[in-house]
Order: sequence, then C-alpha cells, then structure tokens
Amino acid sequence: MTMTFHTSGDTMSSGVANAAIPAATGARIVIVDDDPGVRELLTEFLVDNGFGAEAVANGAALRDRLDRRDCDLIVLDIMMPGEDGLSILRSLMHVEDGPGIIMFSAISSEIDRIVALEMGADDYILKPSSPREIMARIRSVLRRRASTAARGTTTGIGNAGAAPTDCYAFAGWSFDARRRKLTAPDGVIVAVTETEYRMLAIFLRDPQIVHSREDLADLTGRDVPSCNDRTIDVHVSRLRRKLAVNGGDEIIRTVRNRGYLFLPRVEARAA
Repeated sequence: MTMTFHTSGDTMSSGVANAAIPAATGARIVIVDDDPGVRELLTEFLVDNGFGAEAVANGAALRDRLDRRDCDLIVLDIMMPGEDGLSILRSLMHVEDGPGIIMFSAISSEIDRIVALEMGADDYILKPSSPREIMARIRSVLRRRASTAARGTTTGIGNAGAAPTDCYAFAGWSFDARRRKLTAPDGVIVAVTETEYRMLAIFLRDPQIVHSREDLADLTGRDVPSCNDRTIDVHVSRLRRKLAVNGGDEIIRTVRNRGYLFLPRVEARAA
C-alpha cells in the first residue's frame, strides 16, 4: 500500500538521527511492505541508526529470508496484495521463540488493532508515521524481549534466587521459564507470544493476588503509547483461552474494577 512518511521535521540522514538517538546494537530487523519507497526509506533510516535492517516485498520473500537466517524483529504491513499481513502473522505464531512483530497499517479502527494484538503482534503502528517513531517502537519491543530473556536465564521468573532451569507447575500445567515452554495437562506444547510469556511470568511469580491492569502494563514493559487497559484485556483474554483448553478449571479470573486474579496454587520445580 503506497504511503508517505510523516517526518515532523526529522531528517533521514544518519548524522542528525544518530545525534538525537543512541545507536542500536545491530539488532536484525526485516521490513515487509509491498511499497518499494517505504522499504527503501525505512531500511536506510534503520541502518543509519545502527540496526541490521533489510526489506522484502511479501510473505513468500519473508519466509525465504527466515529459512536462511533468523531475525530479531519484523515490521509487517497489513494491507498487501495476495497474502496479507494478518495471514503472515498467523503463520509466524507457530514459530517457537520467533521474532518480535510490529504491525504497520493504514487501518486505524480499534477492532483491527485488537485483532492484530490478539493474534500475537507485539505492537501496532499506524501509517503514515515518522521513521523516528517507528524506530522508537522497535527499540521498545526489543527492550522488552531482552529484559524478559535476561530474567528467564538468570533468576527465573518465580523468585530472585531461582535457578535458570526452574519450572513451574499449576493446575496440571507446567511452564519451563528458561525455554519458554508451556505444556498443557495432556502433554501438548502450547505456543505463547512474547507478551503472553511476560504476563504468565507475572502471574506465576505472584499467584492468588489481584493484579491491576496498570500493574500488568508496567510489569510487562508495555511502555508504548498504544498500550491501554483494552490492550491488556486483549492479552489476558488470549492467555486465558489458551489455558482453558479441554474445558479445564478457571485459571484467570476477572475481578471487577480491580484487575485479574491467577487462581491456581503454583509450585516451583527444578527442571
């Protein structure tokens, strides 16, 4: 879909951008957009600011790229001819430990934004948007993912002194914090998104207490402007559905006007 970046006085040159924003650490970013102008401008801007950025035109090219090497984050356009961005997003949700995903769209309705987030996207950016804002959103998602990975590999998610291989058991489920592997009572591995992982970590760390939406937003690191109570509700709803397989007992309860309560007792186990 053809669009024009809002620059708001920003320049695409590396000198000005780097002076205002610290350089990145070489994170690998893939832009998926059918508009060659968007691909060129955004890739150049990100490369100038220290990212390992490249761009492809469609889902087939993205899959070919991912078959050859991994990436840290994908900026994915929704409105593309042929296979659209939501279809691509759906296919990527089956990839364990997959990249972060930011949807990029001219569709401004709340429903479309919620659908994308509910399917597993980490963020949703409206077109047109400045390269500087896009980069800030990218940095935000990468920070959250890095912070979660650090917690999972150094202290676990259940208590500050836990070993990195700790697992958690609750209501027949098990969760391997190091491998980010959620296993249902019947032994089936259930895929979770980055945000679901962070949210489950919060519930397992402090079960049987009410977590407000504001606390969940803060603790999951969702510090982007699009994060609000409705966004948190969407992520909790999605996690709740995954934990309700086979008609199991209620695990996450909504507490009216207060937030969410994780009901089961949680047992920490060494893996």
